[in-house]
Amino acid sequence: MVQFFSRFFPQRTERPLYDLFGELAELLVQASDTHSKLLGHGYRERTRIAPRLHEQATVAEELCRRIAERLVQSLITPYEAELLYDLALTMADAVDAMEHTAELLITSRVGQLPTPLLDAAKGIERAAEYTVAASWKLSRIRELGDYYGQVRKLTRQGERLVRRALGELYSRGGSVQELLPLHDVSESIRHTIALQERIARLADLLRVKDA
Repeated sequence: MVQFFSRFFPQRTERPLYDLFGELAELLVQASDTHSKLLGHGYRERTRIAPRLHEQATVAEELCRRIAERLVQSLITPYEAELLYDLALTMADAVDAMEHTAELLITSRVGQLPTPLLDAAKGIERAAEYTVAASWKLSRIRELGDYYGQVRKLTRQGERLVRRALGELYSRGGSVQELLPLHDVSESIRHTIALQERIARLADLLRVKDA
C-alpha cells in the first residue's frame, strides 16, 4: 500500500551533507562572478544585475538551513559539527557581503571604480574557485592539501589592492560626499576578502583535527 501511494506522492529526499557544501561552494562561485560583473558596470547595469546577487544570497541562506538540519541528524562529533556549521555560515556570509557591496554601489550611485578594486574582485573569484575544489574533498578532508595557503596568498594580495585603491582615492581628494561612498565600498570588498580567508581557515582546521 505504501509503495502504491509513493508512486503518486514521491517523498523529497535530502541530498547528502557534503553534496550540500558543494552546492553552496558552487553558489559562491556564481555570486563572485555576478559581483565582478556588477562592479565593472555603471549604475544602470548594476540595478539590472543586483537582483541576481540578492537571489543568490537567499539561496545561500536556505542551503545553510538545510546543512544545519543534516548536521543535527549526523553522527559526527559536536566539535566537527560546530566547525562545519561555522563553515557553511561563513560561506553564506561571503555571498551576503557581496550583496551588501552591490547595495552600497546602487544606493550611493558610485561611478567607475578604481582598477585595484576590480582586480580585488577577480581575486575573490579565484578564491571561490579554490573553495569549490576544496568542497569536493570535505568528506576526505586529509586530501585538502594547501587550500588555505592558496587562499591566504589571494587574500593578502586582495588586501594590498584595497589599500592601494584607498590610497589613490584619498590622494586624489574630493568632497566627503564623494569619498565616503567609495571608502564604504572598499571596506565592504575587504570584508568579503576576509570572509573568504575565514572559510579556508575553517576547512583547514577540519583537516588538522582529522590528522
